[in-house]
Amino acid sequence: MLKTKEIKIAIVEDNEFFNKSLVKYIQTICDPEVYQKFSFKIKSFANANEAIQELEDDLDLIILDYFLIDPASDEYLNGVDVLNEIQKHCDHCTVILMSEYLENLDQNELQKKGVHEFVNKKINSKNRLGSLIQQSLSRKVSA
Repeated sequence: MLKTKEIKIAIVEDNEFFNKSLVKYIQTICDPEVYQKFSFKIKSFANANEAIQELEDDLDLIILDYFLIDPASDEYLNGVDVLNEIQKHCDHCTVILMSEYLENLDQNELQKKGVHEFVNKKINSKNRLGSLIQQSLSRKVSA
């Protein structure tokens, strides 16, 4: 019997439609027929507070929106707050940061905080994201 490694993926995106769309898209990419060595656990969060509270130490991949709005909270947290927690808990986690406003962000500083890749939501974001996820999974297959 083939033993599988569980790959844990988290999505932190405050836009409900985009969040659900990403979950479905990633489920499609993480096809168990293609990646037979893996089983996938995909969890999504609608805001930074939720993600930070439930952050797991053994996450493999996190797809993180930079600008996160939680209308139910008086406290405003964004992608950097989540990155700070990721650094404390799961230093091996691959972080892909998504934003419509990448040109306004200090990407060098974000890389120092653990961001591996950037995806511009305005420009074929799902294609780019899919490619990055598949590259990450391919590296794990060959490891």
